[in-house]
Amino acid sequence: MNKSLTVLALVGTFAAMPTIGKEPTGSSKDAWITGKIEAVYMLNRHLNGFAIDTNVTEGAVHLTGMVESDIDRDLAGELAKGIEGVVSVDNDLVLDDKARIPVSASAERPFGVWIEEATTTAAVKSKLLYNDNTEGLQIKVDTRGDIVTLTGEVSSPEEKLLAEQLARNTDDVDEVRNQLVVRRAD
Repeated sequence: MNKSLTVLALVGTFAAMPTIGKEPTGSSKDAWITGKIEAVYMLNRHLNGFAIDTNVTEGAVHLTGMVESDIDRDLAGELAKGIEGVVSVDNDLVLDDKARIPVSASAERPFGVWIEEATTTAAVKSKLLYNDNTEGLQIKVDTRGDIVTLTGEVSSPEEKLLAEQLARNTDDVDEVRNQLVVRRAD
């Protein structure tokens, strides 16, 4: 899949979501904003979207993670401010060379493969964020080839199973390794 198709796939995913059902509100709207911000970071050639964490509560965005420079930190903040529904941005990004955008994610993974895997990861993450019954912000998604690994915490065995099924029903996913942990009730 070339970069143009990747961009079209991501943009199409986010553009189509509002037409699927009602306009998102509350935590669904926060998840929607998070997904939009993360997609913008993934599509920006100056930022490593995998090194930036986004948390949204009632439209207030909190950015944590790493960027390579002060300019990148400011860029990430300004991009978040430009997303519809964002009411404020708390930018706690730190400078670290590890945030550099990889030319290839590893020696074994050519850039084209890395882009395809990032596209699959974004598609799965979008489904998790948009579903009202999954805590998409608490679930990490990693794609290697056609295998998706889910990690993090969920609130119930049913949510764990739903997250796995959402990932399994995503194009280009042949196997899901569900390593989600069900949180203990306090």
